[in-house]
Amino acid sequence: MSKLISYYNNGSIPLEHAVNLPYTDIILSFLYTTEDEPLSLKLAGGIAASTSPPELTQTTKNAIARLKANGQKVLISFGGGEMSSVAYSKIAGHEYELATSIAKFVRNNNLDGIDIDFEDTASFTGNANYEGVAFLVNLTQALRSELPSPEYLITHAPQPPYLEIGSGMDGYVKIMQQIGNSIDWLNVQFYNNPPWSSNPNQIITSYWQFSKLPGLSPEKIIIGLPVTPKDAGSGYIPINEIISEIIDPIQQNAILGGMMNWQFSSDKNGIWAEKIGQALKIEVPSV
Repeated sequence: MSKLISYYNNGSIPLEHAVNLPYTDIILSFLYTTEDEPLSLKLAGGIAASTSPPELTQTTKNAIARLKANGQKVLISFGGGEMSSVAYSKIAGHEYELATSIAKFVRNNNLDGIDIDFEDTASFTGNANYEGVAFLVNLTQALRSELPSPEYLITHAPQPPYLEIGSGMDGYVKIMQQIGNSIDWLNVQFYNNPPWSSNPNQIITSYWQFSKLPGLSPEKIIIGLPVTPKDAGSGYIPINEIISEIIDPIQQNAILGGMMNWQFSSDKNGIWAEKIGQALKIEVPSV
C-alpha cells in the first residue's frame, strides 16, 4: 500500500488534526546536535517543550497517542537544516552513542521510529572533515540494533542527486547497497534541487532509475514535494498536476511507494492531503 507522509514542525495547526486526514505517517522535526555539544540532543520547532533535556510538549504527546490509536505511525527526524557540517564532523566516530540517545528518545516518547534528514553534501564530495557514507552506514546500523524491525521504522530523506550515479555526490547509492535492508524507505526531496524541481518528467525518470538501485525498489521510494510555493525555493507543483503527471503515470506501471510533503502546517484546509490521498487510494483513518 502506498504511503502518505507529512513533516510536522510548526504548531500553527494542531498535530491531532492529522487524525482526520489520510496520512499514514507523520514525521516530527527536528532532533539535532550542535557544534558546542555534539552528543547532546536538541529539539527544534513547535513540538519542543522548554525543558532540558529536551522533551515533546504534552499536547504533542497526547496527539501521538491519538494518531497511534488510529493506526497512524509517528516518527521523528534527526538533522535537517538545524545541523551544520562541523556538528556532523564532531559526532562522526560516535555513532553508537548518538544512536543510543536517539533510540532512547524514540522509546520514551512512544514513537514508531526515526527519519534521518542528512543534508551535508560536502561529506559526499570529500570537502568535509569526515566521510558521510561511513557515518550514515554506522549510524543506521547502530539505530537498527537499538530499534529492531518491524517494531520500529528507520527512514532517510536524501536529496535526488545523492541517488544519481555520477552526480559527484551520490553517497546514497553506496549507502543503499550496503545497508538498504536496514532502511524501510526513502523520503526523496524532489524540491530545491534543479533539474528535478517542478519537472514531473525528470521526477518520474529518476524514480524508475532509483528504484533499480541495489537496496531499493519502487515501494521504498517516496516522492517528496512542497505543499505551497512558499515551502521551498523551487519544486512546487499544483495538486492536479501531481496527480495527472506523476502519480497516475507511475501507478499505471507499478506500485508507487507514496508521496511526502513539506510541510503539515501549510495544508491549512487539508485539501493537499485529501486529494493526494484519494489518488493514492488511501482510506481516511477512522477516528
